[in-house]
Amino acid sequence: MSHDREKDHDDDLGGDPVCWLHLLCPDCGAMLTSEEEPCPRCGREHPIPDPS
Repeated sequence: MSHDREKDHDDDLGGDPVCWLHLLCPDCGAMLTSEEEPCPRCGREHPIPDPS
């Protein structure tokens, strides 16, 4: 593999945030799909995020 190709590949790396904890339901751990809708698994309303 050439050096130029390795550089191009590294530039494409990225992805998801380090922590998805704020996207999980605090009651059942399901991944929440929307802030406006309750948890699809247990029905809990999405918690209001702490602004701090």
